[in-house]
Amino acid sequence: KHITMAEVDENGLLVLKGLKASGWSKFEVQYPDEPKYSITGADSQVVTVQLAGKEQVYSEPGTMMYMSTYVTGDTECGGCLNRCCSGESCCTMIFSNTQEELGFVGLTPNFPSKVIPIDLTSEAAQGAIVCKAGSYMAHYGEVEIETNLECNPCKACCGGAGFVQQGLKGTGTVFLNSTGTIMQKVLEPGEKIVVDTDCVLAWAENVEMEIQSAGGCCAMMGGGEGLFNTVFVGPGLVLVSSMNREKYQIAVAPEPEGRGE
Repeated sequence: KHITMAEVDENGLLVLKGLKASGWSKFEVQYPDEPKYSITGADSQVVTVQLAGKEQVYSEPGTMMYMSTYVTGDTECGGCLNRCCSGESCCTMIFSNTQEELGFVGLTPNFPSKVIPIDLTSEAAQGAIVCKAGSYMAHYGEVEIETNLECNPCKACCGGAGFVQQGLKGTGTVFLNSTGTIMQKVLEPGEKIVVDTDCVLAWAENVEMEIQSAGGCCAMMGGGEGLFNTVFVGPGLVLVSSMNREKYQIAVAPEPEGRGE
């Protein structure tokens, strides 16, 4: 009996049934019914945020690409210590629409990457997410940026997210930035998944993060996956990246002079 292992989706792309059944999917922008932003480009993306009168959008310094003539930029340094500890600049840019007519701001990451919008009010995010330090790019609406300290030394050293992580809470929309292909999965209560530590990007605060060994001694020493893998336990959203910023920088770094001679 012939068994079909793949099918074609509505975009004409081949989709493996096993991947669909696993719950993993490539991250696709899900615009709200009344979208306030648009994301352009395949990589080194640009997000254009629409601002009504007196509305504001907050971002990392250096991300502005273009804006309306009546939109003004300012900085604030409140919470400087939290931002510096979590891999961000000491200051935050604030772009404000000073008139009643619609304005816009175009933002782009400070390194070649994709823009990942997350509505914190969504069922998957459940009001709060935790992300790897340096992942935050911008937000609009009510969002509180916190510093999460991982007090478990094993998780901090081997879990892929470090001692200091970014906590994003509120009812607004946040924009993360990351290199590589972004994959997502919404875990059911008690459901577990295993992720390479280098691929960890963000997860809902309700999701529990654990670690486990990458295999036996031979696998840990010669398998190329390190000593540990990260385990996420649902419920909630998990985002992973196929190539994080550190791996990307190593891949494009020039070879030392004299190497190979």
